[in-house]
Amino acid sequence: MANPCASGATIQDMLDALETEVEALRSLANLAVPRGFAVVAPSAVRAEMEKASLSATEFARIAGVSREDVEDWLGNKIPTPAWVLTTVQLAAQLTPSVRRKMVRQPLGQAIIPIQRVHPFSRIEDL
Repeated sequence: MANPCASGATIQDMLDALETEVEALRSLANLAVPRGFAVVAPSAVRAEMEKASLSATEFARIAGVSREDVEDWLGNKIPTPAWVLTTVQLAAQLTPSVRRKMVRQPLGQAIIPIQRVHPFSRIEDL
């Protein structure tokens, strides 16, 4: 059975689906899948990870989840939310240098520093 997300979806479609489901899941402490949300088969996620040459540890770092959660999804211990498959597909499109940066980046820190000031706050300096 073909995966409809991988066959004709644009990156924007995948990002929209990912954003919707991640927001819903962030409010849950145990990463359970809310009723009515899409789940995917662990075998589909595993196949996409193998195709992308992505280990469970690398995916956990990129997705910002624990390795245990990834192993639970892959081991079918808890339902795998659909955003996981979308995130693997997006990670597969990263260049090797960006992937290395994301995997090496300490958890909780942005790759691109976020300025905590308004961009026009220094207008008086001009």
